[in-house]
Amino acid sequence: MRQPKQTTPRRWPRRLGLAVGSLVLLLIVGIAGALVWMRTSLPQIEGVVALPGLQSAVSISRDDKGIPRIKAESEGDALFALGYVHAQDRLWQMEQMRRVGAGRLSEVLGSATLDYDRFMRTLGVHRLAQHSYETASPELKAALERYADGVNVFLTQRRGALPPEFNLLWVEPEPWTPADTLVWGRLMGLQLSGNWYAELARARLARHFTAEQIEELWTAEPAARHVPLSQTLQALDETRLAAIQSAAPEAIRPRLASNIWALDGSQTESGRPLLANDPHLGLSNPGLWYLVRIDTPTRILVGATTPGVPLMLIGHNGKVAWGFTTTHSDTADIFIERLDPADPTRYLTPEGSATFESRKEIIRVRGGEPVTLTVRSTRHGPVISDGHGDSREVLATLPEADAQVLALSATILRPEDQTAEAFFRMNRADTAADFREALRNFQAPQQNVGFADTGGDIGIVSAGLVPIRRQGDGFLPVPGWTSAHDWAGFVPFEELPQRFNPATGRIVNANNSVVDPGYPHFLGREFDTAYRARRIADRLDRVETATLPDMASIQMDSVSSGARELLPVILPMIGDRETRDLLSEWDGTMDRARPEPLLYSAWLRHIQQRLLGDEFARAGNASLHRPRLPVMARMLAEDSAWCDDVSTTGRRENCTDIVRAALADALAELRAAHGSDSAGWRWGDAHEARFSNMVLGSIPLINRLTDVAVPTDGGDDTVNRGTSRFGGSEPYRHVHGAGLRAVFDLSDLDRSIFVQAPGQSGNPFSAHYDDLAQRWSEVAGFPIPPQAEGPAKTLHLEPAR
Repeated sequence: MRQPKQTTPRRWPRRLGLAVGSLVLLLIVGIAGALVWMRTSLPQIEGVVALPGLQSAVSISRDDKGIPRIKAESEGDALFALGYVHAQDRLWQMEQMRRVGAGRLSEVLGSATLDYDRFMRTLGVHRLAQHSYETASPELKAALERYADGVNVFLTQRRGALPPEFNLLWVEPEPWTPADTLVWGRLMGLQLSGNWYAELARARLARHFTAEQIEELWTAEPAARHVPLSQTLQALDETRLAAIQSAAPEAIRPRLASNIWALDGSQTESGRPLLANDPHLGLSNPGLWYLVRIDTPTRILVGATTPGVPLMLIGHNGKVAWGFTTTHSDTADIFIERLDPADPTRYLTPEGSATFESRKEIIRVRGGEPVTLTVRSTRHGPVISDGHGDSREVLATLPEADAQVLALSATILRPEDQTAEAFFRMNRADTAADFREALRNFQAPQQNVGFADTGGDIGIVSAGLVPIRRQGDGFLPVPGWTSAHDWAGFVPFEELPQRFNPATGRIVNANNSVVDPGYPHFLGREFDTAYRARRIADRLDRVETATLPDMASIQMDSVSSGARELLPVILPMIGDRETRDLLSEWDGTMDRARPEPLLYSAWLRHIQQRLLGDEFARAGNASLHRPRLPVMARMLAEDSAWCDDVSTTGRRENCTDIVRAALADALAELRAAHGSDSAGWRWGDAHEARFSNMVLGSIPLINRLTDVAVPTDGGDDTVNRGTSRFGGSEPYRHVHGAGLRAVFDLSDLDRSIFVQAPGQSGNPFSAHYDDLAQRWSEVAGFPIPPQAEGPAKTLHLEPAR
């Protein structure tokens, strides 16, 4: 009998294909729909918007670079509009900043950030900011409140999606408060007060290195007062110190560098001062800076703000221009507090046993139970050794683990800090003399504040509180149970380093020492090398009458004075003729299109590893300290004991051995990564400035779309700063440099030029997310005059009726 045909099996492939195709189509449609929805997170920049809280109409005109020009009838409305545009372009950056400062990252990121939150709650940054707001002058309070009103009106009146980070993390922003604004100053102050972090690093090495070795690694000044290591560190535990360091959020880890210089009218073509400034910080996307121009009937402010803050941080007000470098003074100390043996809930002081001040903090954790933290403080400051996570269980197993705690004393943690008041008055100064007076309230962190006015005056003040120590110099943690190392007060303002209209007609600082040997007060022992300052001065010496383009050109100078100093020491040690010929003819310019900077940097990296890696490995410390270049040059020139490889036996290696082995390592690395022909190597292939998005940059595949990378010139000691970490999978990546450059022309401040990177917007869907990156890498600065020079889009804000 004939069997019927079996057709069902043949249909399954077709049905399966239809099902898969349908799913793929749905996925594509879903992704497309999500992208369309996410694009609604872009702000409205044209048309008319009626907003409650405005007193009069305001116009916000954005040019082709996304830079807003705010025109308002009053300062209050201008600050309201500034809050509005900051929220439009950088809302997630503002949200992340305040969560870092308040110790609330774990609410959105889970337990991975719990140690960070513990540390920030321990420091009490948000509590300090709230106190500063409550004690602020009525004028500053009003400014902070008007700015917060503008941010909050945007939050309540916006349409469409929030920026992508909010949607990915399922976070809804809370109303903005004035304390949220003041958090920024405390965070920046901690980042620019790096000595406390370095104290921990040095203390970690004290069990493994002699006092002389540690001082040599950190280029300690021979005459600097300090307490011998054996007196202060014998009881400290390395694991505990490492845990405290790792608990510090990236936002407050030290990044210390900048350039500033000013010329008076006797040295310029216009007969009026020129002032140049480029602050050096970590590179990210969005960057720290946000350019804006504000015009009211009584005030002009042009330059760089930071989202979340209604103050012009670097800029001009139509009469005075200003900028900053970090002083590198020591304004923070770590005190070793000894617990009372009779009652470990108390600690010892010169007057006897004392009770810790304490408070409870509740940290909410996404996906977990809330964590209760007890924060303790001593007479010196918060106990930072309580504020880290799992290492507390480790501490319980260590000898004398409960016999001591570490407390942090820092000028930036003083409740009565008046620095925001100083900025408020700096923004409103009519003359250089007025500006200097405003700096009396500038307390933390100490900064070299350079300024010039349209009347022809120039000046610089190393403004800020500098502790006067009864003993020691803050190089290492010190005993807190006596008064020997306590702070006896602060250097009076009149005795701070400062110059006003110097006879030379010139002011230059690049984080180098600001004092002469006879200066009566101790500021610190960790000033940066003078390479950049000397190079700036050398370039200025070649200019007869300086112009604005001359100043911009100096900002992009990429000659490594360090290479010029080190190469004559190491080149005679090698026999590799090709390397000797290539580098002996090189002028030290760290040009992205040349092979020499790459070869030099790789060689330097491996010299460091060969020179110090064995000692640090023996110490069990994976974090290799990178000494400053003059220290390495001196070690190699003097055939220092550091050149002996302590991991070998039977022979003593010399510095020639180290230099030759390091060159072999470098050549092997570069040939593997860039090919065997050194003529084809390019510094820019390895030295890229990568601006990584704060959240999206951590997501594989997506980060390829949101991270912005541009090849750059420069190195660690060039005026055009291009620091590399020399570690990880991208050892030569440009991670630290001038995210902002500004040159102010006091003959016509509207001709002043600016550039920041990578763009004005923090939203990856915006055309202004990365459009300034290439221009920044080539120093193509631009003015911000009252009217945009190219196409502009204007949003009109009107009071709601």
